[in-house]
Amino acid sequence: MLVAWAIFKKELRVYFVSPLAYVFLGVFLLLAGLFFYLGVTMTGEASLRVMLGNLSVSLLFLLPLLTMRHFADERRSGTYELMMTAPVPLWSLLLGKWAACLALCVVLLLGTALFPAILAYYGDPDWGIMATSYVGLFLVCAAFVAAGLFSSSLTDEPVAAGLIGVVILLPFWVAGTAAELVETDWLRTVFRHVSFLAQIEPFSRGVIDSGAVAWFVLFTFGFLFLTWRSVESRRWR
Repeated sequence: MLVAWAIFKKELRVYFVSPLAYVFLGVFLLLAGLFFYLGVTMTGEASLRVMLGNLSVSLLFLLPLLTMRHFADERRSGTYELMMTAPVPLWSLLLGKWAACLALCVVLLLGTALFPAILAYYGDPDWGIMATSYVGLFLVCAAFVAAGLFSSSLTDEPVAAGLIGVVILLPFWVAGTAAELVETDWLRTVFRHVSFLAQIEPFSRGVIDSGAVAWFVLFTFGFLFLTWRSVESRRWR
């Protein structure tokens, strides 16, 4: 765990000494402010339902861009071979990188704290629904970061890694829409079970569904395992 903690701190330092974290935070907060304004003005609700729902869609495109440098850029710069030959457990490396990205996501979510404060000042929001919505968004971040790390482990080009990450995640997002279009019952059921929208929906209603939590946990650790296998296979090439 000490090795994972050291990698975690190193990756966070890399983020915050470069413009990447600040650009990412600026874009995220700009989108959050836009979605917050549109959600309140269009629905008249004292809630973050529209904002958080649209942010989860935005993260599908933004987070693969955040994770694309982790393995792909290290191969291009030549530091990947040094990292692979160092006496560092591979699981510590993956855990440290994943936790650093997730910590940056938490900073992003904390940056939206202004919007609940505005709702509390002008209205009477449902704090339970707001809390579960943030829990759902945190789980989405954990899952998207894991998929982004996997895509970064597949190629030497950071931009290609970002695009692969979006391509990996997009089918899980559109599966919910596809479920409404197909007529075969078993196929509709499959699409609903793999759909991000179906898994996020209970959180937006103020419900922490244990099945949805388990789905996100399995998705996250499934892609972390695939990343481990991908990096491990390249180590011996």
